[in-house]
Amino acid sequence: MKGIEGKKEKSFVSEEEIEKANSVNILDYLLSIGEPLKSEGNNFYRHKDHDSLVVNSRKNYFSWNSRNVSGNAVTYLMNVYNLPFQLAVKKVNNDLGDKNISHFVAREPTYPTEFKYDVKEVASTLNIINYLVHDRKIDADLVQSCIEADLIKEDTYKNVVFKWKENGKVIGANLQGTREIPEEKRIRADRAYFKKVLPTTKEATNSGFSITRGYPKKLYFYEAPIDLLSYLTLNRSTLMNCRLKSMDGLKQQTVFQTIRDTDKELRAHGQVLESITLCVDNDHAGREFIKMMQEFELEGKDGRTIQIDYDIPKIPKGQSKWDWNNELKSLVCSSVKKKLNEEIEL
Repeated sequence: MKGIEGKKEKSFVSEEEIEKANSVNILDYLLSIGEPLKSEGNNFYRHKDHDSLVVNSRKNYFSWNSRNVSGNAVTYLMNVYNLPFQLAVKKVNNDLGDKNISHFVAREPTYPTEFKYDVKEVASTLNIINYLVHDRKIDADLVQSCIEADLIKEDTYKNVVFKWKENGKVIGANLQGTREIPEEKRIRADRAYFKKVLPTTKEATNSGFSITRGYPKKLYFYEAPIDLLSYLTLNRSTLMNCRLKSMDGLKQQTVFQTIRDTDKELRAHGQVLESITLCVDNDHAGREFIKMMQEFELEGKDGRTIQIDYDIPKIPKGQSKWDWNNELKSLVCSSVKKKLNEEIEL
């Protein structure tokens, strides 16, 4: 790439230059400077010289899986061409010049008028049981009960299908792969398994996979269905009269919509909402989400203030992220080791 070699001196950059460089359309920019990208469909472009480097044009970022880095056009130059931050910003601005390269504007989401469940299910559950029970250490009886309740199924691609149900009707679903993706084929370095949320209606978009036990007077929120099932495995004997909901990420709208819908449901049965608990990952994003949500003051119909509490797993030393499935697997592993040691002593 031209215009890089030999420039090692630091250069001051203004806030305006930083903002302009950070918001540039990354695909347009990289193609304009001659980066060898090839389309792989579905808004993804792969670098011809680096197999694990992928650009997502829809979300305006790149991921270099073998280096475990991702970001915008500035971050791209810093990692691919080893430029300091200031020079990377300068280069983007200089390259733009008078070129007609747009700033990235997120597309307005579109929704189908009705949910179409076009998943091809299979009668076998061998792959999903092997993945959920043996790999993820989720309680076997819990998995079996979800299968029998038509909440979890297996499809022809050996994915776990987590169904979103409302009044017995399927309103959405997300798919979880059971086979690990080779590192060089991953779209994101931290995404080792296939994941997909099926497109659904605008009304159902902020729903998610959920399990209700008794009257849903207590609400619990998770980042993913496997975290939900892991938490339920660990606390199955104490979780009563509750609703556990997966947000498929960190979505405040899922929390608010679930609160509204559940409150209406409870009042119809003469019950009231008692508590809200965020059971998200113990990482920077999860902790920031908790802080943001706790700034809201929620008042029940009876005038009571409902606090938003949280329950996150304690993060082990040396880790930067820990979720409820990590916690479950760690405890199962510790229990197995303890049992083996006891048998050896005997």
